Amino acid sequence: MPTTWDALYMGRIATNIDTTEGNNLAENRNATSVLGTYGNGGNRGGLTQPLYDSVATITTQDNVTPSTSLTANNTGGAFDFFQADRNGDGTPENYNFDGLFSYNATLNYFDGTTSNSVVLVAQMTNGDMYLVPPSSAAAENPALTAKAISSVRLTSAESDQTFNLSRDRQVPEFACFAAGTLIETPEGTVPVEALAVGDLVTTADGGPRSIRWVGSARIDLTRASHLRPVRISSGALGPDQPSRDLVVSPQHRILIRSAIAQRMFGTTEVLVAAKQLLQIDGIDTADDMADVTYVHFMFDAHQLVCSNGAMTESLFTGPQAMKSVGAEARREILELFPEIEATPAEPARPLVKGRKGRRLAERHAANGRVLVS
Repeated sequence: MPTTWDALYMGRIATNIDTTEGNNLAENRNATSVLGTYGNGGNRGGLTQPLYDSVATITTQDNVTPSTSLTANNTGGAFDFFQADRNGDGTPENYNFDGLFSYNATLNYFDGTTSNSVVLVAQMTNGDMYLVPPSSAAAENPALTAKAISSVRLTSAESDQTFNLSRDRQVPEFACFAAGTLIETPEGTVPVEALAVGDLVTTADGGPRSIRWVGSARIDLTRASHLRPVRISSGALGPDQPSRDLVVSPQHRILIRSAIAQRMFGTTEVLVAAKQLLQIDGIDTADDMADVTYVHFMFDAHQLVCSNGAMTESLFTGPQAMKSVGAEARREILELFPEIEATPAEPARPLVKGRKGRRLAERHAANGRVLVS
């Protein structure tokens, strides 16, 4: 259950949307001081930067009555809260949750295009506003992941209610290789962007396997910095691992093989997202890149492949990954693999997420141990 996920910080307003605790009415839902444009110098929230530069990692904490939701009606003086590192000091702060609201909105993208959509907005008691993803049980909102969002204009309340917030929410990111990555095949290494459906790729567990689907996207990182890749320098994982610098998306999982993994998780081999390994020398955010072309491919099953000499994952068709690839790609994948909807995908190795992944990296760094041994 993902109770830690990313949201877009919209800024802070002085108006409390839910003024009366104990009922479900959002009294100020359509106040003129609430409706308006947030982000990119808009007239609400006070943010000069675009929303895609205001991504906040939220950990939800149920402080009132332990449950799967944060409570909007805080009549007892205690609050459920968001944890987020808003001041950038590395330590998350607590922000008391006041309510979740549904709005008709216009999303303004980095390229000047727009999309009208119903969005969910969470407000804290200090006035902080967050554009939050749908709950894991709800249908996805493709407008949130179609392109990088510069600003959002709240036009009217879609509902007059104040809602509790389900802690289990969608995590809209995807994992993929950067163009130029060399993938091991039976015919030798091939640039990932040159691979096509039907090509054979060497896998760790099943030998040569045929690619069933390929997708790609070019990202302007000056407009979508939250998608900035991670560069794994040659040898950062272990001797000759990778054999040359490897650039992947933040969510792309890397194989870790070590005694520390065995002690922590009961198995020597686990998969960890690249963004959780930034404590390791030689693994850094690629701040020098202005743009990147991401490529992802999949087989009949989740596989480990050799990329620039390091073992990493193919596209995993778990629920969150399927929500993040976009509606068109998802339709194509489901046409090829209709069983995905009925049968959960099995990962090639255990997936270590969030804080556990960061803790794994921290222990390797503190003990001077390589990630692949």
